[in-house]
Amino acid sequence: MRILLAIIILAALGWGGYWYWSAKSRESALAGWLEERRAAGWIASADDITINGFPNRIDAIVTGLELADPNSGWAWSADRFEILSLSYKPHHLIAVWPGEQAISTPFETLRLSSNNFRGSLIFEPNTTLALDRATLELDAVTLTGSNGDAGGLKHAILAIRQTEGADPGTYDIAFDASDLRLAKSLTDRFSADGDLPTAIGTVKMDTTVTFDKKWNRETFETDMPEIDALSIAELSATWGELDIRGRGDLEADSSGLADGEIRLRARNWEEMIDMAKRSGAISSSLSGPMKTGLGLIATLSGDSNSLRAPLTFEDGETRLGPIRVGKAPRLHRTPGY
Repeated sequence: MRILLAIIILAALGWGGYWYWSAKSRESALAGWLEERRAAGWIASADDITINGFPNRIDAIVTGLELADPNSGWAWSADRFEILSLSYKPHHLIAVWPGEQAISTPFETLRLSSNNFRGSLIFEPNTTLALDRATLELDAVTLTGSNGDAGGLKHAILAIRQTEGADPGTYDIAFDASDLRLAKSLTDRFSADGDLPTAIGTVKMDTTVTFDKKWNRETFETDMPEIDALSIAELSATWGELDIRGRGDLEADSSGLADGEIRLRARNWEEMIDMAKRSGAISSSLSGPMKTGLGLIATLSGDSNSLRAPLTFEDGETRLGPIRVGKAPRLHRTPGY
């Protein structure tokens, strides 16, 4: 009995020592990261870093957090931010954002409020902390601009995981959101006399994205990964009577611009062109020829209200069917990478 009691006591002392070491390591890592950001020219501060959760959890509570990158003009602040984990799974983190946050961009400061804003992040168990998979869940989110104009969403899930059997830097990325509310200033630009619902009903995306490098601590802090290619299995949005869906494959050309094709299917497509014209996305001189040319394609398909047409990116240009609608988007900022 005494031997058994001694073993239990030694095990408890050993586990307590391991927890204390893990807690101090987490605290030092967070404090060290803030110091590294300051050395890199950032504004990075926290009022307090507290570690709780003995004996089975390592829960870091950071209060009064402020981060700002003067080079980009972006900043973020929160009264409280939590990084939670089990003592025996330090590479699996739960991040919990507060109900109120402030996000500053080069253009304005935004206030973000939510009922639920948390993420589950699993990293490879090594010093590089490469991302293996992550899930971010949001509920009842409101984003308010400095002028009081607000948008938001009811619910959204973003899921990321390394693609099995693929090259490093390739990830499956899925996004699903419901009741996406645009700011009134944006809705007014699209809508004619308030003829659109106040919220986009659903937005879905299912893609496989190949980046030029893996997402890990070093690339996140110093050189963000860029898109080499993406394969879109599903891209869809429903807004009232408007419905658009697409799938296809794109890659970055030698100039870093998108090259490839997305096959689109749009219901009530003429209203979408009118929306684009009202918002300034296309000119009035282009909207007429677009309706004429795309109307012929829709009619030949047997349903003039539904359009099936390729959105093609080639030689730095974007074409919808046979009509040039603008420049191709940039996927990679480094030409000739």
